[in-house]
Amino acid sequence: MIYICQNAEFPRPIIPGYNNLVQPADTNLLDLALEHWPERIRPYNRGNILYWQGDPVDYFYVIQKGAVKISSLSSAGKIYSHGILGSGHLLGATDYFLDGIHETTAEVIDKTSLITISISEFQGLITRDSRFSTAVMREMAKEARVHFSKAQDLSFFDAQQRLKHNLIKLADEHGLKNDEGVELGVNITHEDMAELVNANRTTITLCLQELKKLGYLRTEGRRIILIPVDHMNVLDRLSESVVSGGIGEALDFASTASEMGIDPVKVLNALMNGMKEVDRRYAQGQLDVNDIMWSSNHMKEALPIIETAIHQANISLNHLGRIVFGTVQGDIHDIGKTMVSMLLKARGFEVIDLGVDVSAEKFVEAVEAYQPDILAMSALLTTTQLEMKHVIEVLCNAGFRERVKVMVGGTSLTPRFAREIGADGYAHEARGGVELAWSWLSNPNS
Repeated sequence: MIYICQNAEFPRPIIPGYNNLVQPADTNLLDLALEHWPERIRPYNRGNILYWQGDPVDYFYVIQKGAVKISSLSSAGKIYSHGILGSGHLLGATDYFLDGIHETTAEVIDKTSLITISISEFQGLITRDSRFSTAVMREMAKEARVHFSKAQDLSFFDAQQRLKHNLIKLADEHGLKNDEGVELGVNITHEDMAELVNANRTTITLCLQELKKLGYLRTEGRRIILIPVDHMNVLDRLSESVVSGGIGEALDFASTASEMGIDPVKVLNALMNGMKEVDRRYAQGQLDVNDIMWSSNHMKEALPIIETAIHQANISLNHLGRIVFGTVQGDIHDIGKTMVSMLLKARGFEVIDLGVDVSAEKFVEAVEAYQPDILAMSALLTTTQLEMKHVIEVLCNAGFRERVKVMVGGTSLTPRFAREIGADGYAHEARGGVELAWSWLSNPNS
């Protein structure tokens, strides 16, 4: 039988010996170690090994300052890093209480100061000082949580996500705050990062480059500076809202980012990154056309806020190319054009959307005014697709045809029809339009 009590406050159970042992959460292991062994502080340099995997536990170490990498070697000879520990961490306790053999290797990776404690001293203090034993238990619980978090990362996240999470953890452990965000206060190499996220150095380099493009970090030599974590969280949520958010979520996160003063270019990159993920999942068959339309609407809602912030900041953006896009006169279908426009923007193109029911004269005026690389036209109805031919004829008569590539698309169109009306290319569906535009601008002679 199960009883459920509402509005009841349950007291902590009284367990003999336990309640006297537990201390407030602010018990600090480093302070206790300094209180008992202030003379034991010793300096260590990068590369010093405190113990090897398989060594017996002879000493315990408390880190006063610096960084120590904890790693293990698999039977296949691969090194896996469990973490880079900083000030206040205790090394050796878990192995001592299990079987007395170190399961990992501890390597100093930055100038570090450690307090060394012998087994007999450790045993004596943990017996007579409840503050110390509580602090040790808390440290071991934190270690268990770290391993659980690592398992989650490896199970659910890709290499870039794992790298980002670990950089945030390092910033929390070793970070030095500055005007830009947080600088990692530890000398960490690409090899160290690869071991930390279970990837190779090439993957780490590519992931760092992508995080730089998104604006999450920048580097100066070996220095890594992250933007504030709360900014990063909002940008992540914005990207996620494009992929799987509810109505108005992308708009809300874009507004929040603007209110927080986040660089609008970073906000735009986050929005576009979400749409890229939609495109990737669609290409892999994980999403259908309805999902793309749903995400396109999210992106369309949020874009005006970001574009306004960019305009107010007088920021000039670099684009792969400029595209004038519209649905031809007599046709008011907007869905296909919207999907293609959003995917094009996500891939770095500037899209001038003329809307629907656009006359030939308006197309030509836009070509003259905006000087695009590509003119894209959409028509869903068979009765309106001949209007595309009329647009191209007006374009020729105005002397603008040689200035611009012409792309046409729509469910009723065929490649043969596109050739007959004088278009340069045809796309049957949204992703094909993006690929065609990309091929033209990456290879101007095509």
